[in-house]
Amino acid sequence: MAKIDMTRNAWRVAMALVATMALGSTQVSAQGLVDRARMLTDRGPASFEVWAHQRSNAITSATLDAFYTGGFLTSDFLNRVLADHPEMATAGLEVGWSKRWSTRPFIKDQWSLTWSVGSDILTRAQWRQDLFALTFIGNAPSVGRQMALSGTGVRLGAFNRVSVGLEQAKSRQRIELSLVQRVAGAEWGIPYGTFLVSEGVDSMEVVMQTYASASVDNLPQDGGFSFGQIMPAYGFGVSGSLPLISDNRPLQLELEFRDVGLLWEPSGGQFAMVDTSLFTTGLPIPIAAYLDDNYVAEPGLTIQNVLDGNTGYEDVVFHTDSAVGRVLMLPSRLNAKLSYWPYDEFMMKAAVRAGNWMPQPELTMGVGWMPDARFAFGLDFRTGGWGQSRPALWLDWRITKKRILSLDIDDPLGFMWRQDMAAYTYGRGFHLTLRRIPGEDKWTRLMGLDRARAFGQSGRRPGPSTRNM
Repeated sequence: MAKIDMTRNAWRVAMALVATMALGSTQVSAQGLVDRARMLTDRGPASFEVWAHQRSNAITSATLDAFYTGGFLTSDFLNRVLADHPEMATAGLEVGWSKRWSTRPFIKDQWSLTWSVGSDILTRAQWRQDLFALTFIGNAPSVGRQMALSGTGVRLGAFNRVSVGLEQAKSRQRIELSLVQRVAGAEWGIPYGTFLVSEGVDSMEVVMQTYASASVDNLPQDGGFSFGQIMPAYGFGVSGSLPLISDNRPLQLELEFRDVGLLWEPSGGQFAMVDTSLFTTGLPIPIAAYLDDNYVAEPGLTIQNVLDGNTGYEDVVFHTDSAVGRVLMLPSRLNAKLSYWPYDEFMMKAAVRAGNWMPQPELTMGVGWMPDARFAFGLDFRTGGWGQSRPALWLDWRITKKRILSLDIDDPLGFMWRQDMAAYTYGRGFHLTLRRIPGEDKWTRLMGLDRARAFGQSGRRPGPSTRNM
């Protein structure tokens, strides 16, 4: 009987173990199903951005205010502006918006469909120091010296884009194909130009090669301009994002590129070109009118003469025609940012931005601080781009559990451009972003890193969720 009881007890223990294991397996499977369902039902990231930047490496806010106010510009004021004027001045304007969505993961529960729409208006201008002096001061200070005008030009364009691609649900690595429409574009430039007045002021030499083009099928007539005259152009580009996170170091590298591709410009747009070499000895060029030997007014060289080709100067060539089709590079944008967290509440970063017709890359270095779980702010030093070094401020604010509002202000004093404190600023700009962050992994944290464990501990994955932090 004792042996039978022992056997029954062994069976009971075995059955209890089997039941426990089955229950545990069921709980694990149920938890896995819950986690998977949560991942499948949670929408992907989304964002809405709007930005505007205006900057120059030569025109200060005081100079801009003087031109805006008008009135008499003294020679002392113009000489001060000219003394700080670089050899090649640049100015740029960027205005745009962008909206992005991502679906729930559906390709093996790992990839999401992502798409975005947006628009940009880009303007770039550059001019020589000699051209600024010749326009506002005259050639008197430069008599006997050849003034260089080469490289001067203006370019502007308005672009729309639609992008579709895939995004990895956990790493947020993204690749997209973009269809870009250039709604309108225009360009004017001086590839080569010089201006010389001799020391005795008895001769003048002008050498000029200049062109202009516009994406319109014909120039505005007396009836005015209509949008039907605009000739849009289309192109394709590749866009994407590659965030790289260290598993055992508080480091994060983010690489982003947009619209790397080509634009096909159709034929039929307007094109004009002037190629001239004028040399005078002792006689002025009659631009408006002059008196003959009998003191009778005679017509001089007019704009209509140039348009008709009746200049009287065989060395002046003026040509207009319909532009041929050509292939151009899209105004691509490349960003790279490295972030480092020596402490959970403190971060350091370095970023590089290039493209969008900027004359040189823009470098940003700064620090940030997260006083609590809802706010983070920081101060950056920014140089390059459209020119001149300046400070920048940024703020991240978690307005809900999964929505973050970010604001980046480039050169804050520049917004007070009519005040004395902003006299020596060279521009202003802002970038406002509202983003939704998905899921429950490390990407959903507001800012900074997980405070429960120290750096380098197993399972540690530093990864801030905001653009600045």
